[in-house]
Formats: sequence, C-alpha cells, structure tokens
Amino acid sequence: FEYYACDDATDFSAVPWDRPGEREAVDNLVTGNDVRARLVVSEWRRLASDARRSRALVFCVSVAHAEFMTDWLNRAGLPAACVVGTTAGEERRRAPQRLHSGELCALVTVDLYNEGVDLPMVDTLLLLRPTQSPVLFQQQIGRGLRLAPGKESCLVLDFVGQHRAEFRFDRLLSSLTGLTRRELMEGVEAGFGSLPPGCHIHLQRQTREQVLQGLRSLTSQNWRRLKTELQSYAALRGRSDVQLADFLHDQALDLEDVYRSATGQGRSGWTALKRDAGLIVSEPGPEEDYFSRRFGDLLHVNDPRRLDLMVAVGEQRGRLPALRTEDALAAQMLAYQIDGRHDQAAGHEAFVERVARHPVVAAELVELSALLQARSTLGAHLVPGLEDTPLCLHAAYGAREILTAVGWLTASRRVPFQAGTLPLHIRKTELLFVTLDKSEGYHDRIAYHDYAISAERFHWQSQNSAAPDTPVGRRYLESPANGWKFQLFVRPRKGDAYRACGPVALESAEGDRPMSIVWKLLTPLPAHLFREFSVLRGV
Repeated sequence: FEYYACDDATDFSAVPWDRPGEREAVDNLVTGNDVRARLVVSEWRRLASDARRSRALVFCVSVAHAEFMTDWLNRAGLPAACVVGTTAGEERRRAPQRLHSGELCALVTVDLYNEGVDLPMVDTLLLLRPTQSPVLFQQQIGRGLRLAPGKESCLVLDFVGQHRAEFRFDRLLSSLTGLTRRELMEGVEAGFGSLPPGCHIHLQRQTREQVLQGLRSLTSQNWRRLKTELQSYAALRGRSDVQLADFLHDQALDLEDVYRSATGQGRSGWTALKRDAGLIVSEPGPEEDYFSRRFGDLLHVNDPRRLDLMVAVGEQRGRLPALRTEDALAAQMLAYQIDGRHDQAAGHEAFVERVARHPVVAAELVELSALLQARSTLGAHLVPGLEDTPLCLHAAYGAREILTAVGWLTASRRVPFQAGTLPLHIRKTELLFVTLDKSEGYHDRIAYHDYAISAERFHWQSQNSAAPDTPVGRRYLESPANGWKFQLFVRPRKGDAYRACGPVALESAEGDRPMSIVWKLLTPLPAHLFREFSVLRGV
C-alpha cells in the first residue's frame, strides 16, 4: 500500500470525538465544503497515475456528504456512484460490477463497505471521514488490501484535517503499521524505513508537524495528564478505590498509557499513578515504585497458566503453597521477568515474599493479570518437545522467561545471554531466537533474511560463522539423524516479545557463512502470526 496523509485545512478541533454528536459535528464541517472537495479531487489526480482508471472507494461521514462528493466527482470528470443503505437493491448489486468494468472509477459510501463485502479490484481508498476508532480505520484500509490480478498496490489518501492536541493519531497509525508509539515518532521524524517492501507512508508537511506534536505531547506530558485525568475520574465517581480496568475503559486509554516504561527512573505503573494522584495515602514500601514500574514488562503475557499464576502470587500475600515443577518454573520465570537486576540470582520464593510486603503492589498485579486475561485468546497448549516446561505454543515470552523455562537461568544461576541461538546439549535441543527487523534507525531499503514463507515453512539465515563443514553447520544438516531438535522463537523487532513457534525440522539448506535454511514447522502458524512474520508482513 501507499498511504498519504494529506494536508487539509478543515478545523475539526471542536469535534466531540467518541462522544454523542461526533458524526453530526463532522458532517457539518465537510458536507457542502467546496474547498475540501476541490482538494480531494486535486490530490487524487496528483498522486494517482491516472485517477480515471482507478477503482476507488470513497468513505464519507453521512448520506448527505456522500451525495455531495458524488456530485463533485462526476462534475470533475471522475464517474462515481453513491451507494448507501437506502440505495435500491438492484443498483447496489450492480455498482461493484460497474466499478470493475471501468464504467465508474469510484463508489462513494458511508458505512456500507466497511466490512463483509469482497471488492478485490479496489486499488484506491479516499478517507474523507476522520475517525478516532482504530477498528473503523482498519476496516476501511482493509477494503483495499485484497490481492487481485493486475493490482500492484493500493493508494490510500487520508484527508486528516486540523485537530486538537488530544487527537490520537498514534492509535490509527499503530493499527496500520504495528509500530509502537516510540517507533512511530522515529518514523514520522526520519521516515518509515522499517516498513516491508511495497509499503510506503508519507505525511505531508502540516500533517507531519501535527502528528509529531501529538506524539511528543503523549510521551512528554502523558504522566501529568494521566494524573489529572485520574483525579477528575475519582472525584466524579466519589471514591478513591478506582479499578484499573474501569479507568482505562471509561477514559479510552490503553495499558501502555499507564505502563509507559519498565526501565529507568520515569514514573510508570498503576500504583505509582494512584499515589501521585493522591488516591493512596499509606506509607509507600521500599520497592513500591520499582515493582509498579517493572510490571510494564508483563504486558505481553498471554498464556492462561502464567496469568493464573500471576493472580495467585498477588492474592497469596506471602509464601505460595507447594508447587509442581512446571508451576515452580513459571513462578521463577515471573520473578526474573519482573526483576530486571540481571546479575542477581534468587529463587521465586524470595520474590513472592518481596511482593507480599507491598499490599498495594500485590493488588496491582492481580488487577493487571485480570486485564491481560481479558484480552488473551490463547489456549494452554504446551510447546511440543518442551512439555516439561511451562511454555505454551504461540504464546509471547521475553528472552529471560524462555531461558528460565528451559533451565538456562535458575534460582542459583543468572548469566547474560545475547546470542541468536542456544544449544542445550543435555536436551540435544537448540533454541533459535529470530528478530525479523534487525534495522536500527532509518534505511532506504532493508533486506529481510528471516521470514515465514508459508504457515508451515520459515526461511532462516544462520549466524555468520556457520558453514556445512563446521560443527554448527553439521548439526543442522545432519538432523534429525544426529538426534538434535530445534525450537523456533520469533519476534518482529528488538524490544518485542518472542512467539514460541514450536519445533522445526530441516527442509533445505544452501550457502555458507551464513547458511540459508528453510525450516518446516511441525505446527503451522496461525494466520495472524503468518501475516506478521511473512515477507509481506503488515500488508
């Protein structure tokens, strides 16, 4: 796709986003707005190779707006049809055929084609309805991303308008790119160099400045704003025992807004926010700030067994009962994931007791676990070949959690590990840690050497020293006859959690220093992980 955020002078700063009256307020600003309509036609003609030969969907605010834009396009020599809920059935059925044949170059609609209708010929999207909803944004973008014969790309023209500082551009761009807020800021400032080949994002000057200002505001002033929001929310509710889930839901916030950073000295975490807002008046424990901030390293957790254990740790308020081996490993994983002091080894029992000495922190862990449970859709299926560990197939894990699960890190041994592979000789199992996007900063072109070819096949490039005549290379080439097995863990980029993709077997290999290997996954990737890990990820 090619996404252009077009400069648009329309002032949407007074629109009550996500509240009653939003659609009417936007409609009043765009319907009958000849200046904006002229801009839409001009930008379409400028950015498309031939606007008349396009197969476009135009998303409008209301029926009146759709009729207004249809008239404008037709008068500009761009044949268009207005297709809305009240359009006659036969006319509605014929409209996609007329678009496909080239009789029309645009279908103008409101909500009719947001989802559920297959229009693979659509190669242009005109987004004329500003929205704060990532779901609606994704639905509209998705109408243009279907493959079709002769279709090389999809041109997306988003007419952004002028908004107040609170407008959440980050949510929309994250839904399009999968990038974090920090990565979005880097992309807006220096260019989106880490997008897959064939994908392009361009923000015109005024829009770029507006988006960048909003992102900077979110990162630099967010804690102060959050504190004020929480104080106002508690006053409105008339109570100080505000629940994290209620606050996030009612204020349209994300967990990442509260857990801003798991490292450094910056304020982060639910307990820290409540204390700063004056909702906790008890004397703080010695490690309260540390634990509340470190809980930000748990936001990826999505396997049911570990989430249940997190609740148990928070509710136990002290020593856990005797645990099975797998549960003890899971508790040790939790201890090392939260405790970021890499050189300090300790058993999970000591960690649980430290948490218990901070009742508000223990309660925070329970609240956070409940939210993570609510957004998890993963089943508790253990990774084949690693059934003696707590690792679940396709679940998300930090490197420390994986290394603890397989026994590399223990209660008495905690050593750094930075390599991309870890051979466990006693198990005769090698762990393959793959980071798909290895880029740092802006690059005009990034060559992806590791990627999913299909849901069952994964292309991987070995470390530079591996060759068919080296012990490492022979370990790969002579498997499985030599008894060695391999487990694949993949993450999109540095800082993300790995996904446990399960055991893989050698299918083919070529080259040396490095070797290019195609692995066959014994369990196919789910569709969403294949899209994320494929060479066309994000499309």
